[in-house]
Amino acid sequence: MEVEQFLQVVFTGLSQGGIYALIALGFSLVMMATRILNLAHGSFVLFGGFVFLTLSGSWGWHPAAAVLAVLAAIGALGFLTERILNFRARPWKQISLDTAVLTTLALLVLFEGIAFLLWGPDPRRAPAIHPGVFTLFGAVVIWQSVWMLAAALLIGAGLHLFFRHTWTGRAMRACAESPATAYLLGINARRVGALAFTISAALGALAGLLASPVTWIDYQMGGFFMLKGVLAYLIGGEEEVAGPLVGGLLLGLLENLLLLFPGMTGGLLKQVVPMAVLIAILVFRPQGILAARK
Repeated sequence: MEVEQFLQVVFTGLSQGGIYALIALGFSLVMMATRILNLAHGSFVLFGGFVFLTLSGSWGWHPAAAVLAVLAAIGALGFLTERILNFRARPWKQISLDTAVLTTLALLVLFEGIAFLLWGPDPRRAPAIHPGVFTLFGAVVIWQSVWMLAAALLIGAGLHLFFRHTWTGRAMRACAESPATAYLLGINARRVGALAFTISAALGALAGLLASPVTWIDYQMGGFFMLKGVLAYLIGGEEEVAGPLVGGLLLGLLENLLLLFPGMTGGLLKQVVPMAVLIAILVFRPQGILAARK
């Protein structure tokens, strides 16, 4: 195997892992603030890609304006999702987590149906934010892939500062530990949860619009994005930012390195091995790679 080929696979894996990391960070944010595993999160990624495709490709918007519009629109969808989930909740009494998870699963199916009605069944691809390629150590790197990885790293650093040095970030962590205690301390758990869902949806939309120029997306991709995000989140663990970020990058690297196996073997291993790794982690280290054992 040539060095250039290996580097090509590594660069591709890191950029793909950046998308997984962004999705996993969205899961982590909602889990931290509400303890709800939001299975509808994959729909935010899907809508992010489709709305960016419409604005930038079909309507001819400037990519920067399209990105801002997508983040705002899908962020509002995340806020609406939280309102639906907690419609009957009270600050001192949260809804059942089982009910919440089943509701998010139903929302995932509903959102995929809406995507089918709006954009049809055919796979589509958005125009690149930064078209073109360059050569690095003999490997050809797509500029769009650089943005995919850079976005994950920059947002991960920003979220780390947010959780450690802002009152809102600390309030999110407090609500995750004990909603009732947080309420007695004057923290509005509903408001914190709504903010978490809004930011999480915007992160999912960013992952979708960054991925849409390099992969075909269709109305059924919401479940695919959801699964990859959950895998990355569980592999890395609940260590706020570092866990989902490392879990996403490792998952992207693992999937692409397995493609080096010849023939159909690599494609099969790409589907099977990550699941086997997840089972091993759930059995031997259920808190994830980076999270401390409780």
